[in-house]
Amino acid sequence: MPQTQSRRKDIRKAEKHRARNRALKVTAKKAERAVLAAAEEGDSEQVDSALSAAYKAIDKAAKAGVIHPNTAARRKSRLAREATAAQ
Repeated sequence: MPQTQSRRKDIRKAEKHRARNRALKVTAKKAERAVLAAAEEGDSEQVDSALSAAYKAIDKAAKAGVIHPNTAARRKSRLAREATAAQ
């Protein structure tokens, strides 16, 4: 257990940051899966809306520092490739 007040605060902050980071990462991954599922169905309108939502989620995660910007770009590129292949 931490001995000082500052260490206790650090633990509280770390828990909050971890919760935020996990939420952003999970949201991005769910959005990616939604694009892939829509691409499997072949519904172009659904693919476009899911792709837009996925871009937004991935960009938010990258902006918050949860994922690296290059990782975000790579994921968006792969999703776009899947979306165009489905259409």
